[in-house]
Amino acid sequence: MGNWIDYEPYKDRSSAEFRAKREMSGLSLYDVAQDLKVSVSTVKRWENPKYFPPSPAAWQYIDQVYATHLMSVDKTLDRMLEGHKDGEPIAVTWCRNGMGASDADVGRFNAVSRAVAEALIQLGHDVTFRWIDPEAEETQRAATSSFYRTIDPDANI
Repeated sequence: MGNWIDYEPYKDRSSAEFRAKREMSGLSLYDVAQDLKVSVSTVKRWENPKYFPPSPAAWQYIDQVYATHLMSVDKTLDRMLEGHKDGEPIAVTWCRNGMGASDADVGRFNAVSRAVAEALIQLGHDVTFRWIDPEAEETQRAATSSFYRTIDPDANI
């Protein structure tokens, strides 16, 4: 019978959707390739409408990552608005490369921060940005690593 793959559930999905979800989730081509154990050129072809579409496993992966991203944005936004005093700016934390977290973790962390900042601005809040506190680097590195590397949309954050 062979290794037939059922693309039917994914036939109406576009390479643009795959790329948009990857970028909005803060993932590089390399991050996706590494996580799915394929080459970067394979991921590039998935995102080019002239080539073959992403595999069902790739769609499941990107959907899980994107769902986790959206959940992270919602929970982070809720936490930031909790106890916030009207009229005070809200500080959004930004992560730098080289603080002990992987580039993929930094990308995911900053993608959430960007989406949260955009939501806060749309809600009419003043937003400021700050770097992760170097004094709390170890704790934040552990939190960033454990949280942003998960692709479990049911993760308890």
